[in-house]
Amino acid sequence: MTLAIYCAGGLGKELISLARCVCVWNEIIFVDDITDDEWFEGAKVFRFDKLCEYNDNIEFIIANGEPAVREILYKKIKAAGYKMATIYGPSCCVLPGASIGEGCILCDGYISTGVVVESNVLFNGRVVIGHDAIIGAHSVLSAFCFIGGYAKIGNRVYLGPGAMVKDRVKICSDAIISLGTVILRYVKEKAIMIGNPAKRIGYNTEGRVFNMFEI
Repeated sequence: MTLAIYCAGGLGKELISLARCVCVWNEIIFVDDITDDEWFEGAKVFRFDKLCEYNDNIEFIIANGEPAVREILYKKIKAAGYKMATIYGPSCCVLPGASIGEGCILCDGYISTGVVVESNVLFNGRVVIGHDAIIGAHSVLSAFCFIGGYAKIGNRVYLGPGAMVKDRVKICSDAIISLGTVILRYVKEKAIMIGNPAKRIGYNTEGRVFNMFEI
């Protein structure tokens, strides 16, 4: 089986190192439709439309931290008939009773019992998820995030480093939670939240995270 890491960038560097630690796949390659490089981090780089000429025994993970892009690439991969891999870091703890969807990347952290993680979610280092929480598809949880028990995170939500969500709180889809933000109450769809306690500073009208705070 070949692992294809979609996007040859900074996150891709981290994920190929993680994948090599796990040692599940016979081969690891990158897929990228922008770069002209033939090799990246010691792995061959292919364009997506050329994969069928190479090997059809492939499963994917997505090395992109933008929730909307994760969803686009996920749909592209699935439409082409490929499978999604799921990666667990060596120090990631997932308790019995938790459900992890396809395409998820769990670099590190603690996932309690009864948690439901939907497809294609990215967990960075030291993420903690309390019991019976729900994490929606294509969401990104940055390093040192904490999600309390029974909390519900919608689809394509971005939580910045150190963000904290109180138990039983709901964050609706496409919200952006800035780094260090403490969420104590319901968060509306597409809301951009910052501070402790959190306050809304706008809405994610562009459907993207990383151009929100450009100066």
